[in-house]
Amino acid sequence: MKKYIRNASLFALALTFAACVDNSLEETPNDDNFPLQLVLDAEEGADLADAEDYGVEIKFADHLPGTSLPATTLTLEYSIEDLDGTMEGAVAVDKVVYEVELDDCTYERELDFTASADGLRGTITIAPDADLGTVPESFEVVFTLPGADDTEGGFTVVFSNLTTTEPVLLGSPRAFAYEVLDNDVAGEWELEIATEEEFEQFKQLFGPVNPGLDALSFEDITGKVTAGFEFEEMKFILELAETEEVTTCEDGASETETENKVIEIEAEYDADDGELEFEGSHPIIGDNGLVEDELDFLAEAEYTQDEAGETLSIRFFSLVDEDNFAEGEELFRDDNGVTFTFEKD
Repeated sequence: MKKYIRNASLFALALTFAACVDNSLEETPNDDNFPLQLVLDAEEGADLADAEDYGVEIKFADHLPGTSLPATTLTLEYSIEDLDGTMEGAVAVDKVVYEVELDDCTYERELDFTASADGLRGTITIAPDADLGTVPESFEVVFTLPGADDTEGGFTVVFSNLTTTEPVLLGSPRAFAYEVLDNDVAGEWELEIATEEEFEQFKQLFGPVNPGLDALSFEDITGKVTAGFEFEEMKFILELAETEEVTTCEDGASETETENKVIEIEAEYDADDGELEFEGSHPIIGDNGLVEDELDFLAEAEYTQDEAGETLSIRFFSLVDEDNFAEGEELFRDDNGVTFTFEKD
């Protein structure tokens, strides 16, 4: 287990940095002359080895309220480069899609694209949507992947040569790097809380970062907890006994289902050689019941797996935030650790 003094240093550094940074804008752009920027939503990403496709989002960044999106066609070129491992010969653009909201219903539509014979280069045509009257605010370029359990390697896609008659620039980032997500904890895991004692341990650990847990009793939950570890981010989902009707509408078809309500705890994570850290933020609720502040938190744990990789045991040692990190003031601390064992979902 890591020395606890590291936590105090981390938060002291974070607070010092936050106090010194000035994020205010000195000038407000003139919305008549300030060009829109088309950018990638992220610079890198990853998915499990057996993933069959992956979407890269491109969007108009931070356009000012009242500023119209282009009503004429744009084109954008792409090239798939640096293919490594089993990605060679398997990666190409499958489709380019965007969503339109009409009358409380979501419609998925496609943009045209042309590709070279080897599929590694091409041009995307970003045309105005008939219902929107403009081009979409964002769209997703979906790439095919090998989809095998033994997939390895990665690739980079570079976007360039934006052609338009409108005041639109191709901003940064312009390249996206993909790799197989191969850390030990990646994927979906499930925990069954079977006793009231186990639930009290869960509340003791996570209650400080989710106020909704404090009001729950063992009878209020089904016992199911899922942990999903994706690229750099993860989520714990506690399923409640209470249900609700959820109505969705996609491509004109409406569907209503009864689902269990849930409580979610989200965090960024780092898993390395048996050590596991979670970093996130949690709300501070005032006397009036409203959120009055938000604080960053850090949880430290260790993890082990069985030889088959079918179980994941996480032993939590400490939970601190910006206001509670000194020894004796932690939100949670147990030198022996509290362990929860998840099974592969």
